[in-house]
Amino acid sequence: MSMSGKAMRALLAASISATGLIAGEAYAQAQQQAAASEANEGLEAIVVTARKRTENLQNVSSSISALGATDLAKRFDSDVRDFANSAPNVLIDDTQQGPGGVAAIYIRGVGVADVEKSVDPAVGVVIDDVYLGQSSGSLLKAIDVDRVEVLRGPQGTLFGRNATGGVINLARSKPTQELTGKVRGTYSSFDTFDFQGVVSFGLAPNVALKVSGAYNSTDGYVFNKTFNVPGQKSDFRAIGGQLLLTPTPALEISLSYDHQLTRQDPPQLNALAKSTDLFCAVYKYCSTTPDQPITGDRYVSVSNAPVDKSARFQLDMAIGKLKYEIGNNLDFEYILGYLKTKESINQDFDSTPQTLYHTDRPARWRQVTNEARLVMGGGGPLTFVLGGYQWFSKYTINLKNYIGFAGPPLLTSAQDVTQTTKSWAGYFEGDYKFNDKLKLTVGGRYTHDSKTTQVNDKTIFIYGTLEEKNPIVTLPPVAGVNIVMPTPIQASWSKFTPKVSLSYNWTPEVMTYALWSRGYRGGGFNGRPATIGAATTPYNPETLDNYELGFKTQFFNDRVRLNGAFYMMKYKDMQQDLDVPAPGTSTGRENRTINASKADLKGIELDLTARITSNFTIGGNVGYLDSKYKDFFGDIYSTGTPVDATFLRIRRAPRWTWDARASYEQDVGPGTVMANAELHMIGEHDLTFLNNPNLRNKAQYLLDASISYKINKTMISVFGKNLGNEDGYTIGYDVQNIWSYGAPRPPRSWGVAVTQNF
Repeated sequence: MSMSGKAMRALLAASISATGLIAGEAYAQAQQQAAASEANEGLEAIVVTARKRTENLQNVSSSISALGATDLAKRFDSDVRDFANSAPNVLIDDTQQGPGGVAAIYIRGVGVADVEKSVDPAVGVVIDDVYLGQSSGSLLKAIDVDRVEVLRGPQGTLFGRNATGGVINLARSKPTQELTGKVRGTYSSFDTFDFQGVVSFGLAPNVALKVSGAYNSTDGYVFNKTFNVPGQKSDFRAIGGQLLLTPTPALEISLSYDHQLTRQDPPQLNALAKSTDLFCAVYKYCSTTPDQPITGDRYVSVSNAPVDKSARFQLDMAIGKLKYEIGNNLDFEYILGYLKTKESINQDFDSTPQTLYHTDRPARWRQVTNEARLVMGGGGPLTFVLGGYQWFSKYTINLKNYIGFAGPPLLTSAQDVTQTTKSWAGYFEGDYKFNDKLKLTVGGRYTHDSKTTQVNDKTIFIYGTLEEKNPIVTLPPVAGVNIVMPTPIQASWSKFTPKVSLSYNWTPEVMTYALWSRGYRGGGFNGRPATIGAATTPYNPETLDNYELGFKTQFFNDRVRLNGAFYMMKYKDMQQDLDVPAPGTSTGRENRTINASKADLKGIELDLTARITSNFTIGGNVGYLDSKYKDFFGDIYSTGTPVDATFLRIRRAPRWTWDARASYEQDVGPGTVMANAELHMIGEHDLTFLNNPNLRNKAQYLLDASISYKINKTMISVFGKNLGNEDGYTIGYDVQNIWSYGAPRPPRSWGVAVTQNF
């Protein structure tokens, strides 16, 4: 349930009062600790690799937020979603449209919320220098994460295509020669058990090994009323290893492998149907109120999909790295990445006790990447990264739609889709320092993409119900209905994405910069077509130009860090995915990605961290976003007549986001008490392309808090998440004139954790 205005004001007042009391106590203690060195109270420097080289965050002339190992150790993040609070204008959700976590990641209003692997992400998720090319599995678990970097704005120069909105860059710890490690066990709401651990040790003088593992089991936060059981159960297990070899001081070789398996109930969606929708008018499954599901409770489902943890998502990833120090601050680096996923799910999208619209979606994905680069570092006037990149991916989905709302017999459409992508790129980005104050950055990337698609489908009738398993009659292909491609269809695109920035250090602690950068998302083919035109006609790439003015500052003896930026982004050929009617086809619907329009997005971002005393730190950020379609004329209602659609609001683009956090530590007895609190606000925003008001989220206030007691290397913690019990939708989807569906964010939860370092 959303927090009421009175409750919100009370919470804010209590938070301000508590902060004032703590601040007063902290300042009083500071007066009594005159002997303490101010240098020891400065903020810890944040080292990032956002530009594929190691550098201080404050020296990078672009918008980046980062969390280091020290900050992450104080948090109880579950996956990538929890990292969003560290940055303004960032929204990350699980779309609940498939197994393993299907990410909807939006930065500055730019992103994708679709399960189809034909729809490229618009925000890149990168782990250990390897880009993940699909939304499924991109909600990476918070296992052995050493650093999180959120790069806002297009990153087309260094990260290439599909980083239009930005990049979430995650790095894991390296193996160590010394025996080190960490184990954490957690029990929390909904009978959730979580165990994870990592250990590093030396095998030989020049060989180190790191082993990690994790297990999570939960009953989930949705109750299935049809079967009278918890309806979102899951278990997750992971194991990984990394071998680090340093045969010479100049040569470093790293080999890693990760295996993950998720077994879960199909996600329980909420059916929302207006009085004019088919599901309400004919089947009487009507929303109790406009923004509430047919059950009247967002955490109660009446789905008739199996609740037997039959949905599976398996991930296997191998990464090989080589780094060789050529000399004179010049390094050669090579990264090989291999990722394979396999998933299966039978999901109830109609979310009713009847089989009105179910899908069976077994899918396989494989990607291979090769990247080689020269990195020039050091303190000279010229530093740069020069590289080449090669990409290959292939996926296959064997989709079946079980459609009961068309009337008996039950109509089933089967469609096999295979798509491949081949891409290569060359890139350069370099800094030139004219003097100690003025620095010019110039970069560019040339990318060539080639995609192929092959679609074959058929229509079959199942008489009776699925459970009765009556004979299936296969119909012969029908002209204009069935899609049969004897050979794949191919299309290619090429794009150059430049970057230029100029920065000036007014003092060692104050830097300002001006930036222009371009990003683009690749073109492609629709992955869930119902007509031959949609299957064979490609859509074009989208491009985004970002103009940015920003500053990076540290003051009060490095105890306060304040960074900010004003940006204006120009979208061209903006891709939009939507569900549209397809009369005369087996399902009567199809999913299309179209080049909808131009758009303007502009805003302001501020990011603050302040160490008030050696044991009291506060921080926060604020993001403002103004997003509008421009020159948008399209057949958005599938009537055959284009209309002026500039009145639509861009989805998942809240006007305001902000975050406020505080951390306090105090020695008590033989150990240390650590208290942390964070309040994150996500402004009102639409979830659907056509701005369905029933799936429009009001402002949400997400409050997390924890208190821990640490003795030596043992820490016991109590934590709470979403303490205001916000129930905003994380996904909203329109099936025009039939029904709509959504899924709520996890409700309030509590947990206890024990962490042991060694």
